[in-house]
Amino acid sequence: MNICASCGREFEADSDAEALCPQCAAESLSIHPSKPTTGLPGTPLRPVQEAPAPRRLWLPSPTLLLIALNTLVYLAMALQGHGFFAFDSGLLLRWGANSGALTSGGQWWRLLTSTFEHGGLLHIALNMWCLYNLGWLAEMLFGRPRFTLLYLMCGIGGSLGSICWRGNGLSVGASGSIFGIAGALIPAMALQGNPQLRTALKSQLSSVALFVVYNLAFGAAVPGIDNAAHIGGLLTGLALGAAYPTGIDRRMHRRQGRALAGTLLVLMAFFAAASFARRNNQGYIEADYAADAYSRGDVTSAVAHAERAVSLKPQDAHSQFMLGMLLMDQHRYSEALAPLVATTQLRPRFGPAHVELCLAQFELKRLPEALASCERGVQLSPTEAEPWLNLGRVRYTMGNIGGARDALAKAVALRPQGFEENLQYALLLIATGETGRAVPYLQKAHDLHPQDAHVTRMLEQAKQR
Repeated sequence: MNICASCGREFEADSDAEALCPQCAAESLSIHPSKPTTGLPGTPLRPVQEAPAPRRLWLPSPTLLLIALNTLVYLAMALQGHGFFAFDSGLLLRWGANSGALTSGGQWWRLLTSTFEHGGLLHIALNMWCLYNLGWLAEMLFGRPRFTLLYLMCGIGGSLGSICWRGNGLSVGASGSIFGIAGALIPAMALQGNPQLRTALKSQLSSVALFVVYNLAFGAAVPGIDNAAHIGGLLTGLALGAAYPTGIDRRMHRRQGRALAGTLLVLMAFFAAASFARRNNQGYIEADYAADAYSRGDVTSAVAHAERAVSLKPQDAHSQFMLGMLLMDQHRYSEALAPLVATTQLRPRFGPAHVELCLAQFELKRLPEALASCERGVQLSPTEAEPWLNLGRVRYTMGNIGGARDALAKAVALRPQGFEENLQYALLLIATGETGRAVPYLQKAHDLHPQDAHVTRMLEQAKQR
């Protein structure tokens, strides 16, 4: 095997003296059509006919096409999201972000669409810079069609790795594909059959290996980076890079069987990973079904799905809180206690769980426990009106009138347009003999809900005093 002195590709030659591959040799002849050549000994000289120009691929570099496609998706998302530097989770999901519940719940297309999304300007800039630097080398070694297939399959492998390991975490970006390209380059260069080309690529091999090691270590150390997608893409790339042939030679057709076998094995691994993800994420899928059922008004089905989600993923605070809220919505306070307590244990600093637990305990007349839960809710969410409202109600029921007044006044200050806040504060003022001061708050409650006959009657009575 020889190395082409022009393009650097490996080709099969009849002698070691041949320096150009057939394609570059044809290009050289087409550039110098007047250059004579000799025939066989004893034959007259023949003028050299101009060699036909080599075939031009109609597609430009797939690396540049992929960079352009990623950039176009980013710009379209920026226009729709009215932002440029970062996107919220809702926009990412609408554009096809990868999610354990949605993807393994049947929306498998997210495995691929998520690889063309990015979460912000810095995210896409770093990924496209890496793709530009690795893509040209992969194109040269594998060829454009195989490189494109490699990119797409490594992206899918990264997405599968994410939902298998991280579960329901949101994931976007081309980094799985990029790690896959790096992974494919390692065996392609290390196992290169031509010793001259292997020597020429030695420095490139070291750089790619260092890129992989450094970025995996960085991803493990920094929160928020989806290292599972990196590893999934890397493993896919290592397998395909060992199977796919490199260079252009006359024996290429003999290597196609190995490439096909490698591709089929990777696809089988994909199916196995998808099956595992479906089983592993079933709890998240049930929680997603519960949310859909509740949005349709089917609370009974929503509770059933939420209960299955909790039984499958008892350590998932989101499912526990959802079940607790659904039971509270049906006034099943005693049943709501267990999932709400579990939520506060799984996420001790999640204020809304303590607030809902306070309300359930209050309805069940467990006042000391309700007071502790309300005080914790206020401590964790001091700028929210609802914790102060519930704290005021609990304090009033327990006879702490001064404490109740302070809490309800805080609730009204935080949410001056709140019906319950104005009504409860007015009722407290009336109960303490300050009917005149209660009138503005009763008037506000009446304006917010003029159809409420009870509030209208209390307002009329207060004005008459």
